[in-house]
Order: sequence, then structure tokens, then C-alpha cells
Amino acid sequence: MRLLFLILACLCTTSSWAQFDVSIKLPRANFMALEAITATVTVVNRTGATAVLGGPGRADWLSFEITSTDGLPLAQMEVDGSDIVQMQPGAAIQQKVTVTNGYAPADIGNYALKARVLHSQSGDYFESNRARFSIVDSKPMWERSFGVPEGMKDAGKPRRYALHIFRDFDSTSLYFRMLDDKTGERLSTLRLGPLSMVHDPQITLDAANRLQVLFMAQPHVFAHAVLNPEGRLEKMSYYKDDGGRPMMAQTPKGEIIISGGVYFDPSKPEGTTKKKGGRKVSELPPGL
Repeated sequence: MRLLFLILACLCTTSSWAQFDVSIKLPRANFMALEAITATVTVVNRTGATAVLGGPGRADWLSFEITSTDGLPLAQMEVDGSDIVQMQPGAAIQQKVTVTNGYAPADIGNYALKARVLHSQSGDYFESNRARFSIVDSKPMWERSFGVPEGMKDAGKPRRYALHIFRDFDSTSLYFRMLDDKTGERLSTLRLGPLSMVHDPQITLDAANRLQVLFMAQPHVFAHAVLNPEGRLEKMSYYKDDGGRPMMAQTPKGEIIISGGVYFDPSKPEGTTKKKGGRKVSELPPGL
């Protein structure tokens, strides 16, 4: 009788844990300290019926936990679940969440991240696999101090722009960082994209104290990034070296222009009519 009870208990547990398949994936294994980390969570409905996740007045259905290598919980974050999600039997949904909006590991080391999905009808939680990642850092290859211009938040305060080259296992990337020039506090960290050192990046500050960087992102492709004194990416444009290598130049009025090369949009088919100007940051193609 005792054996039968144990078997039934195991079967019930297996059935319960099979109601949702939850998996989590990170774009890379290594990240710079304080870089935004976006996780992709996939949920498959195995309940055999239509499942309802979230909704007004219900508990948040998606949460995350970051742990140290020793398994010590460092932070738990919940995602707003006020929007109702309905899933047909066997259906799958994906959610992309910037988990560092809730907690951003600043110390160099190894970490693990897992997601939990709440089945509100039963009150059961279903956990994903653990996605392991590392926080690393590097010395800046370029730095420049500046003051925040009038009319902007924190006007007059001393800041410092820095550019870092991050060499991963199979790729090299260019990173931007903004710091408080007095305290050294890291205020913003952004990955600008892949970097090829066939040509050294061109770096300058314009009349508005914006940082402008032109760097080789891929063979024959150059990226032009404009970052403002608040530490945000304003514009990212791409140029091919057709007819000559793209170069930054300064007009007599202090404006920065790109001379040479051909502007293009990597997300559009070849032969599509192009027009000059940057792309929205949200429209960046994969890898750039």
C-alpha cells in the first residue's frame, strides 16, 4: 500500500510539472558589467486545455531569479502581468525581458538565471532551466572628460565617456560607457556592435558634447554611432566602403559628417533605394 502511494505521488508530481514547458535563453555567455541583459523565455502549454496567464487583479505570472555560482539567491524580479495571455493547448509563446532592469550584477563573476511561470488556476509555479552567464570587464581603450551641457539633466556635472574593446571567445565587440568623472560611478554601459580592428575607430566629441564614433563593424561595413551626454544612443548608421572608405569630417560650424562610402540599411534587400540618415535603435539588425 505504501509503495502504491509513492507511485501515485510520483505520477501526480510528474503530471503537475509537465503542465508547462519553460525554457530560458541568453544571447551570449559573457556580458560587460552593468550591460543590459535580455532573456528570451519560451512557454509551452501542456495542460491539455486553454491556459490563461495574468490579467487584471491577478498575480504576475512571470518572474526571474538570479543566483551566484554557490546557488545563493541575489535578486528576484517580477514582470508586470496585468495584460492577459491566452494559450491554446500545445501553443507556445515567447517573452523577451531585459532582466537587468530589475537587478544588474556589477561584480565580476559567474551567475545563473532562471524563470518561473505561475499557473494561476492551480497556484503552481513551473521553473525553467538555469541559464549561466559571466560578468566581465576590460580597461578602456579611449576616455574623454566633459561637462553636461545647459538645458540637460545634470547640467554642469562632470562626466566621462569611455570606449572598451571586449574580446569574447569567438568575437570582438566595441562597448560604450559613461561615468561620473568625480566618483568613477558607472552610469551607462552599451554594446555598440561587432568590431574589426583592420581600421582604428575614429572618435570625437561634437559641439554639443555628443560622442561620435565611426568603426569597422564587419568586412566592408562601417558603423557610425552618436551618443548623447545622458549616456543614450541617439543614432546608429551604416556605410559600405564602395568607392572609398567612410571617414568622419568636421565642418567649419563644428558639425560632424561622414565623407566617402555609401549609406545603406542592412535590413533592406540589395538594390532598394537608400536615403541618408540613421536608423532607429530598436530597428538594429541581428549582430549589429
